[in-house]
Amino acid sequence: MATPMPAAGLRLFVLAHHDDEVFCAGHLRRALAGGGRVRLLWATAGGLAPARRRLAEGARVLEVLGLPTSAGVDLRLRDQHAVEDIAVIVRAVVRLLDDDRRDQAGPATEDDPRGLAGPPPDDDRRSKDHERDAVVYVPAYEGGHPDHDAVNRAAALAAAARPGLRVVELPLYRRGPFGLTVQQPSPAAWTSRARCAAVPLSDEDLVLRRALARTNSSQLLPSLLPLLALASWAGRGRAEPARPLPAHDYGRPPHPGRLLYEFYTPWRFARWSAAAARGSTSLPR
Repeated sequence: MATPMPAAGLRLFVLAHHDDEVFCAGHLRRALAGGGRVRLLWATAGGLAPARRRLAEGARVLEVLGLPTSAGVDLRLRDQHAVEDIAVIVRAVVRLLDDDRRDQAGPATEDDPRGLAGPPPDDDRRSKDHERDAVVYVPAYEGGHPDHDAVNRAAALAAAARPGLRVVELPLYRRGPFGLTVQQPSPAAWTSRARCAAVPLSDEDLVLRRALARTNSSQLLPSLLPLLALASWAGRGRAEPARPLPAHDYGRPPHPGRLLYEFYTPWRFARWSAAAARGSTSLPR
């Protein structure tokens, strides 16, 4: 059973690519309807289309969601190379959490005319309450794309730096027993055995999913339509699986055998894992 989420806190979607939001349209719509503050962070730009076009599509996604441009953050990292900048992603997530906490701290005062100080640094209770009310959504660690796994690792590191922060992972695609599998609720081996909860998609959720897919027009034919068709064929077209982020061992591949991204990118798990470890140790203690 999915854990109920409080309505008032920050909902931060940490995504590897512009178009990943297509696969969390239901969660996005619930976050918007819940009255919380919704932000999207996209790690990379480029790939199957020029970075300029992907960034423009991201801006239109914010319009479709009814969000201001300030609700989106683009880190503009190289497609397929987000793992080399894990520390950049972690710092961006923590900065967004801190900015949101300052925004909720109250109006500016004479001593803090710009309202930037936020809660007193020794006010641990208020800080922890803010983290408990915030939820980060991130693609699952599943070996489907090296950038998906990189933002998952970054979210885990951000949660370690902010005790009490909840992180929810959403499966997108990975290698399955019979080839490519999309939004698979059963976990990959060697990670937590906890199955994902299937969040049903309403007709309104599906309308939003289709609108987001059309907005990412550069990805529609080469990527989104085939993936959505596979999800529908597997009986997952009206649900989004999700679960609390397990304590993944990022030193081990998410499942045995060759990972999906090892078929279509130059990355191999050993190289990815080494880069992820370097990014983790570069963060301040």
